[in-house]
Amino acid sequence: MYKVVLVEDEPWTLLGISKTFKWKEYGFNLIFQTTRPQEAIDVIFENHPDVVFTDIRMPMFSGIELMEKVRSKFDNVEFVIISGFAEFEYARKAISLGAFEYCLKPLDRQVADSLLERLRKHLEKKMKNRESRSEQKESGEYRDKIYNESFRELLDYIDANFDQNLQLKSLAAKFFLNPNYCCYLFKNIIGISFSEYITQKRLEKACKLLKGTTLPISEIAQKSGYNDYYYFNKTFKRLYSCTPLQYRLSKAKDALQN
Repeated sequence: MYKVVLVEDEPWTLLGISKTFKWKEYGFNLIFQTTRPQEAIDVIFENHPDVVFTDIRMPMFSGIELMEKVRSKFDNVEFVIISGFAEFEYARKAISLGAFEYCLKPLDRQVADSLLERLRKHLEKKMKNRESRSEQKESGEYRDKIYNESFRELLDYIDANFDQNLQLKSLAAKFFLNPNYCCYLFKNIIGISFSEYITQKRLEKACKLLKGTTLPISEIAQKSGYNDYYYFNKTFKRLYSCTPLQYRLSKAKDALQN
């Protein structure tokens, strides 16, 4: 079983969190829980747990500082940050340090179950990698910069379904993420907003179809996620400084010249 240490400075919250997670059912053993960060450090250094669940704001030092101290000695320990604050600076720092997840309190059972399931799969993958002595690299332009498993899954879902009517709020709920946190991740990791990301994916598909098929442009618009042809035309021109027809003719001309 994977060893877990839980750190939360509020005793009642500590008790509540420990009972929310069905540790053993998902293959985890809660070996230690404490309200004192320094005590947690000592236990972590002595017992080498697989995962540390920690609050952000605590006396003596924060959950981020706890993470930095542990990572300076054991860089393979996974961290799950559980915070009552949707503060982007905390989230940014946690992500930069490689936190597996940044959760907001209060946690419900459904979110807790999903988290443990994903965490278990992640740890199993890490173990297989160590046994084979090969590192499994993430695919995609952004994946090496993204540490949040739920956000990774959300991106994969968008990449496969960008032609659908996707809404950030419903997607965030589907992957158990805070919508504001999602906005932060898009802006600070992907570099563009949620809507810009979907537009980019849709127009990349449109360009591919314009170059590689003879489909009517109205049909290409629909296949790319645009039911309104005129809006598609306007959006395409705004990003590419030409209409879809002009783009198709230009690419056809380039192909003939080559």
